[in-house]
Amino acid sequence: MPILPEASPRPAPASATAGGVPAVERSLLLASKLEALRRRQVAVAVLTGLAMSVVVSLELLALAMFVDWWLELPWGLRLFSLVGQAAVLGSLLWRLVGRPLWRQPDEDALALLVEKARPEFRSRLIAAVQLVRPGAVPAGASTQLVRALVGETETMAAPCDFRAIISTERLKRFAVMAVIVPLLGLGGLLVGRETCTQLLKRVLLSSVPVPRKTRVLVPQRSRVVGIGDTVLLDAFVEGLLPGQGKVEVRFPSRRVQELALEQDRDNPLHFGRVLENVQESFVYRFYLGDGVSEELEVRAIPRPTVASIECEQEYPAYTELKPTKRLPGDLSLLAGSTLRLRATATKDLEVASLRLAGREQEGVLLLDPEHRRQLTGQFTVPTKGLTGFQILMLDTDHMESRDSAVYRVDVLPDKIPVARLTYPERKEELVTRVATLLVGFDAADDFRIAKVRLKYKADTFAAGAEKALELDLGGEQPARLRRRYEWRLPETLPGITEGSTIEYWIEVEDNNQATGPGIGSTDHQLAKVVSDAEKRADLLNRTGDYLSSISDVAADQEKLNQSLGRIIREKAGLR
Repeated sequence: MPILPEASPRPAPASATAGGVPAVERSLLLASKLEALRRRQVAVAVLTGLAMSVVVSLELLALAMFVDWWLELPWGLRLFSLVGQAAVLGSLLWRLVGRPLWRQPDEDALALLVEKARPEFRSRLIAAVQLVRPGAVPAGASTQLVRALVGETETMAAPCDFRAIISTERLKRFAVMAVIVPLLGLGGLLVGRETCTQLLKRVLLSSVPVPRKTRVLVPQRSRVVGIGDTVLLDAFVEGLLPGQGKVEVRFPSRRVQELALEQDRDNPLHFGRVLENVQESFVYRFYLGDGVSEELEVRAIPRPTVASIECEQEYPAYTELKPTKRLPGDLSLLAGSTLRLRATATKDLEVASLRLAGREQEGVLLLDPEHRRQLTGQFTVPTKGLTGFQILMLDTDHMESRDSAVYRVDVLPDKIPVARLTYPERKEELVTRVATLLVGFDAADDFRIAKVRLKYKADTFAAGAEKALELDLGGEQPARLRRRYEWRLPETLPGITEGSTIEYWIEVEDNNQATGPGIGSTDHQLAKVVSDAEKRADLLNRTGDYLSSISDVAADQEKLNQSLGRIIREKAGLR
């Protein structure tokens, strides 16, 4: 029996008078019997309330576990269920335990309870309780009658046990239930220890899965995909292997699809289904054997793309050309140029980068902090390898661009200078050791010529090493150049011997400081060192050749004149 709080103080026997009438002494016998009745009533009520609370709370707990096993309740509903159970238990404890302890019955209520159960008292007990209180007997009334009433009531109450009127049948029933129900629960917990333990954890808001013979494990949780993507819905199973399964797909339009799952031949525990060209968000759930997965979500959102792009080509400084706007479909760019980009995306971006196709390089694009759709960047056009560029983006939903357009780039190399020797005309010239060789050349470049060099080597001079003479351009850098240079052989090839062969050519360098410089050269020609006599003989031979050529030309001219005269006479009808 629980320890009960002290009963409310009762008025002690008094000999004082009220209104001039002596007070009748309170009956200690009746008071003790009523106090025992109070303790009995409160104890039975409290114990019954505790037993009822135990039974109801265990039944509600078992019901919550069953419903969760049956319907696999989400966390929010399990929280609501737990709060409801706590509210019911608290209400029961307050009404059936707290209130009886807080509001214990007084002597009047107890006396009426006894008289109701024992009619033979005929209001004597309530009167004996009330008339002994100070002021209860009015002035002029006889206290002897009250004392006689109290004495008679004590005589009747002495053999009675007031506590017997409190029925304990209800307490016994709930006490038995309070013992049987926990034992049954304990037995079920021992029999299905793993299942019941997991269900109990779920009721207490744990995130463990509902125990099944077949447990469904989903490797990919709720995710975000791009509109038009192909999505694989797959799951693994543990426990009893099912022969087949399905996935239920629900769309926001309330359209529901049930799709059969395909079992992986290489891994029988793996089931999946491919959804192609996803156009809208959906939620899905797997059903494999008796196992049911939680409801998962696939959110389909558009991928970021380029809404517009502007390109500006900045030429290398050596070209002295102004920047030019270029269309994305016409990007024929001079090597060494800088291409500046300004693009607008269809969504707010987290980060963006630039990928150079053919070079396997990436660069960073800068985002406008106030307008996250505006991005700028630039890259330098290499001499080779570049075929185009792509803009890669990641939006604020962490959705990346995919299959971005490749903007084709045609790299135009800076052409090397073109040069040719115009004099001497012969590929092999005869010179003496003290000669001055006249070298004439033409050179041209698409931009400017920066340097011209006469290069040469002789088989009997400096072990045949190449030498170079820098030609003076007078501080100019023209695009086209036509010059003649007097090459004094004794100064550049002192001590050259007769019979030596000199190989020479002109080398031209442009002003390309970005990807160059570009260097072009003429064909190589020869100069053979001979004696003075051999040179004179060569000159006489060349003079004879010239004279012979002149005679041939004169003879041809005479024949042409005769033919022309004959034609004129025939046209005029003359013979």
